[in-house]
Amino acid sequence: MKRFLIVIVGVIFLAVSVFMFYKNKKLTEKCTEETVATVVDMKQEFSGDGDSSSYLYYPIIEYLANEENVRVTMDKGSNVPAYEIDDTITILYNPSKVKEFIVKGDMSLNIFSIVFLGIGALLCGYGTYTLIKKD
Repeated sequence: MKRFLIVIVGVIFLAVSVFMFYKNKKLTEKCTEETVATVVDMKQEFSGDGDSSSYLYYPIIEYLANEENVRVTMDKGSNVPAYEIDDTITILYNPSKVKEFIVKGDMSLNIFSIVFLGIGALLCGYGTYTLIKKD
């Protein structure tokens, strides 16, 4: 039964990976307009439990989209600020929903998908191997 459970967990990881790839692909297809954004501020958020605590920094950017100024807090934070105030970054935004954007050239969009794919493949492979091997 444990062996079969390993395969099921692997399939779940593979399914999540496919879902994330699909979601990121759709976002990339929608974000077609290029513009330059400026980091105007930094949102600081406390993160931690008693033993290990730190702050996460979320850049707040401004850019011109469809002739309107847009101000957005990026959804990816880090414990060391990825950008400094007044940094400029090239983004691609969705002309229909101007607050929906991706950073041009950002490869981290698919990192979690690749990790889930790898874990899923390993679990499925190992689980299948243990199911078909003779004891």
